[in-house]
Amino acid sequence: MSLRIFFLCLISCVVLDVFGQVKTLETTSISVRENINLGWRYHKGPVKHQPSSAQWSAHGWEEVSLPHSYALTSINLDNSTDDKSQQTFHRDISFYQRTLNISGRPDSKVYLEFEGAHQKTRLWVNGQYVGEHAVGAYTPFHFDISEFVALGQTNTLTLELDNRRNKQIPPDGHTADYVLFGGLYRDVYLNVLDPLHFTFDWDSNTSGIFVSTPAVTKKDATVTVRSEVVNADKKPRKFYVQTYIVDQQAVVIKRKRTEHTLDSGATRLVKHTTGIDENLQLWSPDSPYLYKVVSQVLNEEGKVLHSKTNPLGIRKFELVLNKGLLLNGEPIEIIGANRHQHFPYIGDAVPNNLHRLDALKFKRSGMNLVRLAHYPHDNAFLQACDELGLIVVEEPPTWIGMGDELWMARLEEAARRMIRNHRNHPSVLGWGAGINHRGTIKRLHYAAKEEDPTRISMNNGTLWTGEQHSGITDLYAVMDYRGAKRQADDLLFAMEHSGSTDSLSLQEIVSRYKGDPNLIGLASWSAHDSQSFIKRDEQYPNLSVWQAASWDAFRLPKPNYYWYQSELTSEPMVHIADVRGQFEQQVQVFTNASEIELLHNDRPVGRFKATRGAQNEHLNSPSILVPFHWQSGTLTALAYHSDGKRVVAKHQRTKGNDAAKLEVTFDTDMTADGFDITADGSSIILAYAKVTDQQGGLIDKDTPEVRFELQGHGQIVGDKSIGANPVTWRNGHAPVMIRVGTKATVLTLTAHSEGLQSGSASLTLNASGEAQSKHDATRLLDPLTLNVDFGNHEQHPQENFYVWSHQSGNDARTLTADNGQPVKVALSGSSEPLHWDNTWGVPGDLSFLIEDGINNTNGQPITLHFSQLPQGQYELKTWHHMLSDDGDAIRPLRFTSQHSKNAQSVSQYRPTFGKRIAITEAGGGERGDGGSNKGAAGFALHTFTVNEQGKASLSMAAPKGNQQVRLNGFRLSQLTPGAVDDI
Repeated sequence: MSLRIFFLCLISCVVLDVFGQVKTLETTSISVRENINLGWRYHKGPVKHQPSSAQWSAHGWEEVSLPHSYALTSINLDNSTDDKSQQTFHRDISFYQRTLNISGRPDSKVYLEFEGAHQKTRLWVNGQYVGEHAVGAYTPFHFDISEFVALGQTNTLTLELDNRRNKQIPPDGHTADYVLFGGLYRDVYLNVLDPLHFTFDWDSNTSGIFVSTPAVTKKDATVTVRSEVVNADKKPRKFYVQTYIVDQQAVVIKRKRTEHTLDSGATRLVKHTTGIDENLQLWSPDSPYLYKVVSQVLNEEGKVLHSKTNPLGIRKFELVLNKGLLLNGEPIEIIGANRHQHFPYIGDAVPNNLHRLDALKFKRSGMNLVRLAHYPHDNAFLQACDELGLIVVEEPPTWIGMGDELWMARLEEAARRMIRNHRNHPSVLGWGAGINHRGTIKRLHYAAKEEDPTRISMNNGTLWTGEQHSGITDLYAVMDYRGAKRQADDLLFAMEHSGSTDSLSLQEIVSRYKGDPNLIGLASWSAHDSQSFIKRDEQYPNLSVWQAASWDAFRLPKPNYYWYQSELTSEPMVHIADVRGQFEQQVQVFTNASEIELLHNDRPVGRFKATRGAQNEHLNSPSILVPFHWQSGTLTALAYHSDGKRVVAKHQRTKGNDAAKLEVTFDTDMTADGFDITADGSSIILAYAKVTDQQGGLIDKDTPEVRFELQGHGQIVGDKSIGANPVTWRNGHAPVMIRVGTKATVLTLTAHSEGLQSGSASLTLNASGEAQSKHDATRLLDPLTLNVDFGNHEQHPQENFYVWSHQSGNDARTLTADNGQPVKVALSGSSEPLHWDNTWGVPGDLSFLIEDGINNTNGQPITLHFSQLPQGQYELKTWHHMLSDDGDAIRPLRFTSQHSKNAQSVSQYRPTFGKRIAITEAGGGERGDGGSNKGAAGFALHTFTVNEQGKASLSMAAPKGNQQVRLNGFRLSQLTPGAVDDI
C-alpha cells in the first residue's frame, strides 16, 4: 500500500524571514553583575592612616587594571634569596581603591564579589569597615555592602590585601614548590540584586545552583537543578523559579517552573528534575558538546529578577577494575600534565585570555587531561576546559605541610568553596582529598562527598610516604617517580610523573600506562617551566625547568609537546626536534605517520620507521630516530600516508650559522581562528622575536639583548628594571608580553638588536563592544512544539502527547504548545466521517501512540488544518502504523508536494505493521505484534513555511481510490536557524 501526502499551505508567495516569529524568551534580569576590573588605583606597602581616618588619601597612587600583581618581577623573581618557605618575596601589604557610581532601587542588595585575592582581604566602603576574608587566596568570596553604599552616588571601595606570611591560612606557614604572588589577581564584580535572588554558590553546602546528572545513558539523561533562593526583603514574597535547558543554538529543549512563597529573611531550596530523551549529545574530549542551564527567579508578574547561566555537559565517568576509566561507557586513557596558573613578570595576575590560551595549548598538543596544581584555578580556565574538551582534576591549596586546627578548618572550607564554585563544570572528573605528598585527609574526603557525591575523590599520595593505596578515597592518585605499583583492588592514576627533555623516557612511562587498563592515566610534571624557590636552574635559580615539560615559562613549545601531538592527535603531522631533542649521531623526528623520508639539503638520507621494543610497545607513535650526524644545513622530513606514496605532512629545520636578523611573530595559538582578542584593558598578548641567520635558520641558543617597540593602543609588560624589555632568553626566541588597551587598534611590534636586522609584525585588536554585560542576558529561542496522539475513547495515552480521543466524526480544537503558544488544529476527512479505532498490546518505544489512530475507510484524504501559527518554518512528523497480515503487501511510500514549493518530504517512507492475532482470555478484540518496534521509530518527515496569516493545511491521500490511509499522531515543531541543517 502506498500513500501520496501533499501540502496545501495557505500562505503568500513571499516570506521575508521564515524564522522571524520564533518566540524569544525574556531572560534579561533586573539584577546587575558588572565586571569592575578597570579604573583602580594602587599603593604598594603600608600606609600611615587607615581608610576610615579623616587623613586618608589615595593621592598619587598608581592607576592599574585587574588582574594585578603586587609587583612585576623578573624571570628570576628579582633575584630573591628566599628559600621554599618564601619568607620575604611579596610578603607585604598592598592597597587598592576604586570609585564607583552604583545605581539601584532603594531596596536593592549590593554585593562585592571576588574570584580570589592574595591572601587576606579587608574591605572599606566610603570609609566604613565592612569585613575580612581570611579563608585563603584561591577561592571566591563576597561582601554584602548594601548598608554601606549610597545608591545613585559615587562610592569609594578600599581594599587592604595582606600577603604576609600567615601560619593560619593554607597553604601558608610551610614550604611549597610554588610562589604565593601578592595582589588582586583575579576578576572583581559588582552585584546589584533584587532582594529576592539566588544565593552565591560558595555560601554553604546548599547555596547557589548545583546542576547534576543522576542518570546518563547513550540515549537519555536525567538532569537535576538544585537552586537556593533568599528573600532579603522586609516582607514575604511570592515568586517563581524557572529552569530552562537549552542546546548550543540557544533553543529551549526543556523547561520547568514552580511557584513559591518565602518569608522575610528566609531561604528556599528548589529542585527541578527533568531530562533529555531525544537527540542527546554527550560531552567528551572528542566532542565537547555543551548545553546550558538558565535559572531564573521571577516575581508574581513574571518579571525576571535574577538570572544565572551554567554549563551542562552530559557525561558519565566510571571506575571499573580491569577496564579502567570509562567515559560514557567506553574506556578512555587520560593523558596530560600538571598546570600552575602563573606567567613570567605578572605572577598569578593572569587575565582570562591567557587562561584560555593555556587550555588551548593543552588541547592542540593532544592531551585530554589537566591536573590543577596545587590549588583551585581560575574560573576562566575551567570554562575553557569545558568548551575545548579537557578533563580536569582539582585540589585544595596545599603542598606538604599541615597546620593547627584553624589552619585545617580553613583548608576544609577552601576545599568546600572550590567544589561549590566548580561543581557545574562537566570537565571536572574529581577532587583531591589529600595533602600533596601526605595522602588522604579523611575530613577532606568526607567534605568532598558531602558537597558533591557525584564525583570521585583522590588521595594525593606518594611512593615514599603515607598509605600505598587509595584508602577511603575512590582513586589511588600517586606520584610515579619511582615505578608506582597498584594493589590488586585499586586503580591507579599518576598525578605526577617524570620524563626527559628529549622525550624518550616520557615515551616509556606513557607506554607502560597505556598497556594496563588499571593504570587509568597520567599527568606529567609539569606542563610548563614554573617559578619557585627550590633553586633548580643554574642560570635562573628561581625558575624550575622541568624535564617532562611541554612548554617553557613563556609557553614556547619544547620537544615533548611535539611528541604528545604525534601520539595523541590524528591530523597528519611531522616535526624535526630542536636541539634539545637531538643526539650527536641521531636525528629525532616526531610523526603520527607510519613512515618518513629524511632529506639533507634536498638529498635523500632514506626512509625510516620507528623502532619498537618493550619500552614503547603500547604507543601509537614512538619517535623515529634516524642515524645521521647533523652538523649543518637543512633537514626536511616528509611524512607518508599508509599507502607509502602520498606525502601528508612536511617539516624543515635549518641549523643557523651567523645571527643576521630578527623575525617577529605573535603567538600562533592566540591568533588562530576562534580566539577573539578584544581591547578590554586586561588581556595580555604573547609575542616573540626569533634570531635567525640570513636564510632564516634559527640560532638555537641564548639570544642577544632584544629591545621591543610598540605602536598602537597597548603597553609592553615590564621594562629594563626586571629584564623584560630589553630581554634575553633561550633557544633563539626573545619573548615579550603586551597588555592591550581599551580601544580597537592595530598593534605593530618591532624588535631591535645591535648588529641584527630589525623585524616587525602587526595584529588587529577588536573593540570590546561591552563584551562583559552587566546583565545575564542570554537570548533564548523557544520554538513551538505540539505533540498529538489520535485514538478513540479507549486509547492508552502516549506520555507528553496531547490525547485526542473521538469515536467517529470530524473535530477541531485549540491546543497549547509546549512553549505556551495556542494553536488551532482541525481534523477532517472528505465526504464521509473518519473512523477512529484502537488496538492494544503493541510493543515499542512509542507503542501507545501507534496502537490506535484514524482511518479513512473509503480512500479519501485525511486533512490537518493549522491556524494561529507564528510565521516561520516548520517540521511535521507523522506516524502511520498499519495493521496487516502480510508485510510484503505494504509498499514503500513516495511523497510528493504538489501545492507548495516550500513543502518538503522524504521521498521514501515505509509504514510499519503488526500481524493481527487473537487475544487470549486476558481480554477481547485484536492486537498487533511483530514489526511494531519498527513502528515506534518510523515516521514521515515534512517541512513547510507559514506566512503572517498563520495558516497551513496538510492532506494525506492514497494514490489509488480505495486504499486505506491511517494516521496515529503527529509532532509539529517550529524550526530555528540552527535546526535547518539537521533536516
